Amino acid sequence: MKSLFKELAEDATSPKMVPALALGLVIGVLLVVIGVSFAAMIFSGPLAPLATRGAGLTLFGAASLCGFLALSSSFRAAISTPQDAPVAVLATMGVPVAAAMGMSDPNATFATMLAAMSIATLATGIALTAIGQFRLTRYFRFMPYPVVGGFLAGGGWMLVKGGISVMSSISPDIDTLPMLFEGMHIWKWSPGALYAISLWLVLKRWSHFLILPCSIVMVTAAYYVAFHVLGISLIDARAEGILLSGVPSSGLWPAFSLSDLQAVRWDVVFDQTPIMITVMLVTMMGLLLNISGLELGSGTDIDFDREFRNAGIANTLGGLGGSAPGSHTLSLSLLCSSSGAYTRLAGLITAGVIAAVLFMGGSVLEYFPLPVLGGLLVFLGIDIMDSWLRATSRRLPLSDYLVLGVIFLVICFSGFLEGVAVGLVITVVLFIIRLSRVDIIHGSFTGLTLHSRINRSIPQRTILQQHGEHIRGYTLNGYLFFGSASLLVETLKQELRKTPQPWCILLDFKGVSGFDISAANAFQRFIASAHAEHVRIILTETPPHFISMLQRILPVASFKTLVTAQDLDRGLEACEETILNEYAERTALQANAEDMLFEQSVDDMMAHLDRQVLFEELVEAMHPWLQECHYENETPLVLKGEVQQGLQMLIWGSATATDLDGGARLAHLRAGDVLVPQAAFTPFVAREHIVADGPCRTALLTAQARLLMEQETPDLALRLDRYIISSWNGAA
Repeated sequence: MKSLFKELAEDATSPKMVPALALGLVIGVLLVVIGVSFAAMIFSGPLAPLATRGAGLTLFGAASLCGFLALSSSFRAAISTPQDAPVAVLATMGVPVAAAMGMSDPNATFATMLAAMSIATLATGIALTAIGQFRLTRYFRFMPYPVVGGFLAGGGWMLVKGGISVMSSISPDIDTLPMLFEGMHIWKWSPGALYAISLWLVLKRWSHFLILPCSIVMVTAAYYVAFHVLGISLIDARAEGILLSGVPSSGLWPAFSLSDLQAVRWDVVFDQTPIMITVMLVTMMGLLLNISGLELGSGTDIDFDREFRNAGIANTLGGLGGSAPGSHTLSLSLLCSSSGAYTRLAGLITAGVIAAVLFMGGSVLEYFPLPVLGGLLVFLGIDIMDSWLRATSRRLPLSDYLVLGVIFLVICFSGFLEGVAVGLVITVVLFIIRLSRVDIIHGSFTGLTLHSRINRSIPQRTILQQHGEHIRGYTLNGYLFFGSASLLVETLKQELRKTPQPWCILLDFKGVSGFDISAANAFQRFIASAHAEHVRIILTETPPHFISMLQRILPVASFKTLVTAQDLDRGLEACEETILNEYAERTALQANAEDMLFEQSVDDMMAHLDRQVLFEELVEAMHPWLQECHYENETPLVLKGEVQQGLQMLIWGSATATDLDGGARLAHLRAGDVLVPQAAFTPFVAREHIVADGPCRTALLTAQARLLMEQETPDLALRLDRYIISSWNGAA
């Protein structure tokens, strides 16, 4: 809190203060006008007499949002207000509420609309707060861009319709279209529509921040000149619906009292639940897009979770006052940032202007012509549709642009809820199609190209070299669902029909991000087919939940044949054991099988014996300088992270090297192998953990002993170095 006060005090005495004051005053007046326009849009048609009280709600929300986010946002020049898209959705509540209640009791109708708006905004605020608090914003970034564009373009169309409704008191649709062009109505909305189009064209050509507020003043003045020339009094103008009417002279707040809530028709409120949910979704998408735009447009890193949390709190405050939901405004926030007013003072001054009108100066709003308010809504709608329909047509592929267009057209001709429904369906379909295009098989191998790190005897290695093609392995990645799992199972079933037929199939799940029940069902069919063909299935790094699902749906006999392993290396070991056992069974009745295997292995056996003789001779020659170490089963020979001060060689028994963290086996060592070869030349920090498989012995050559050996028998030291390098290269 002290740092915030210090920041505000420094900005107040800095060059930022002048542009912050100027922009705050101009933007404050602009947001007041827009807030009143939003109220006129929500409370339009039969609800128009309630628009004045509704303006108190939207202005309360604008002041709350702008003030709170100005103080708490990570973007210092944040300007916030109720947003157009949620307001456009909320406006659709007016027709069913008016149809259900009428205007026989205006207070009850207003209280019911107030309750519905308040619940929608409070629910939105709570949802945004939870998303930010639990750092869930990353999940909302997966909404397809064309779907979001369709929603927002549809929101622009709803603003255009709302603006025309504000000006003409007629809700535009196919049935009322002829009425809009009748003489008594067209002169009400056509000047505002012309103003909106002209303003949009001017701002496309020039982007000065004073154009918009000056246009409001000029068009308002033009109307008063017309009133004077035509002899129309202000009373007559209000009666004809050209000027806003019914604004209390003492201000717009409080717009309601707690006693008003007794008149709420809760059955009518709960009927609006689908609209409330839509408001929540639209606000979330709008907030995400606006924050992304602020980050991109300003080049400032913005904490999305923090902005969602703060926007949620601000909307909760606004919901207590019955406001529509809102968030940061992209254009006005960037305007402050680029105009030298990158300070929280801009937002605070804006909020102060809105609060002043809300609490003290409401009567001045009666002098605003409705075509100006409605024209601003039409202008915002045109600008949004231009951004998402025209500009994106050059950036998006045709298929994505068609998706955007379909959602927009559904909203135009059927309604916002229908558009949301179509958008959600398209989102799911796009997700399934694009996920299905991701190849679930990341890589494949056989026993000839990949083998375990366990040391095998020479005859066993010969068998595995001859029959390694009977091992088929696949590394998987992505998400396993009914589409990708079915394609994978079809590929695996084809392997069962290939020649030579696999004796075992290994599936590595390390890269699999998730799965559903349909994936387990698909695997159940494949495992049953493999069991019928006597093919062993080995699964590595498989989620326990997936195994438990298979156990529930597989026959007992099929599940018992299933092998699970901790990692790929141990899975390969299980595959190799399967090959060795299968080979033993198939050659058990062949009289000359052992002789053939000996003939095939004799060269490798002789090479191994030569290496062993070389090693034993070397150890015997080095005996005066060596220290013999004895280890019991599972005793560490080398500790990961410790500095090795000398050379250690395994002279009897075996040991296993692991990474310690995940327990992955890095190597299997036996007599003749060198432990941590790098330590033979210089002190070296061990990168692996080596543990005895059983009782074993090693020979240790310390740095001091090596130095003495080099001095006394340099030829022996050279023989040792050659052996170490050859062993090292062989291991690599």
